Amino acid sequence: MSQPSKTTALILIADGTEEIEYVTCYDVLVRAGVDVKSVGVDLQNGQYATCSRNTRITPDIVVHETLPTPNILILPGGLPGSKTFCSSPAVLNLIRQCHSEGAYIAFICAATIALVAAFEAPLEGVRVTSHPSVRKEVEGKRWAYGEERVIVSNKVVTSKGPGTAMLFALTMVELLLGETKRNEISAPMMLAETL
Repeated sequence: MSQPSKTTALILIADGTEEIEYVTCYDVLVRAGVDVKSVGVDLQNGQYATCSRNTRITPDIVVHETLPTPNILILPGGLPGSKTFCSSPAVLNLIRQCHSEGAYIAFICAATIALVAAFEAPLEGVRVTSHPSVRKEVEGKRWAYGEERVIVSNKVVTSKGPGTAMLFALTMVELLLGETKRNEISAPMMLAETL
């Protein structure tokens, strides 16, 4: 009897990525049993990312032209890292590939600008949010914008910033594995009632 395939996630990281958003997503998804792989994008030293607060994080792999489509692709924010994602043809192609193959695509904070950069026009019926610092850029490209802390819209997940990272990560767990799994991993983390 074949075993069910494992739920997979790719989380991108570049120099200037926001540490809280990256680590929170990675950690929470691993706690839920997701097979998470981090992917370095255009790293200046080739081996680790120097994040927005000078934390150094070594990714599992470095971006290749072709990566397998995961169940979810996650781009954490941090403006310098987000700009790197926007200027990487491999990243923009991966976003489009994941969307066209029906995977969830998730962006937090300034990373929403990479979603905007990946498509010539806003995705039909999709509402997004972002960090306020990039809101004008997102709205300037005519994307429907909301103020919610996390928005799930047609398999596109967006969130505001470091303070919403836990809610963002738990929302992804629930989308991928259900509310029971979300509740199971939430209890031991001693979360506040309102995230």
